[in-house]
Amino acid sequence: MTHADAQPGTSRRFDSLIGPIDALTRAANLVAGLALLVIFVLISAEIFARNVLGHSLPYSWDFSAYAMGTAFMMGAGDALRRGAHVRVTAVLEAVPRPAARALEWAACLVGIAACGVLAWALIDMAWLSFDRGSTSSTVVRTPLWMPQGLAATGAALLTLQCVGQALRLARGETLAVAEAID
Repeated sequence: MTHADAQPGTSRRFDSLIGPIDALTRAANLVAGLALLVIFVLISAEIFARNVLGHSLPYSWDFSAYAMGTAFMMGAGDALRRGAHVRVTAVLEAVPRPAARALEWAACLVGIAACGVLAWALIDMAWLSFDRGSTSSTVVRTPLWMPQGLAATGAALLTLQCVGQALRLARGETLAVAEAID
């Protein structure tokens, strides 16, 4: 469910901020999808190389792990936008609407703070790896700032999407909730 479809009469206030945030997180979600495709290709190539060619690819495990971290972090912001993260709505449904709005605001503010700290830490780690020339200890010697930078970018975009969620609340929207799996 998209936010515009969910609330046809809501204010368009903050569209100039929410629109670009949503566009960035959707683009990052495409990167996450590509990272999953990379994992599939690498694991398939590893299986083929091992079973048919009789040797292993020295980079498949490392690059698959980097791609998994990229997929998790780059997909997180768009998942938040779509309401796909695990969320306990039973409490929101059990309390009066003003209390539910206060809980939503509290969750957004805690999310901004927690994701901001995560983004800061990952950016700092990637910068230190770049500054020090850190590489993986494997045969490939991957410069660690590359996969760390992708994870840091995903965390920064998740933080921005948390801000976007707060802006949605500020203009009177109800945040998206994915359909429950029975």
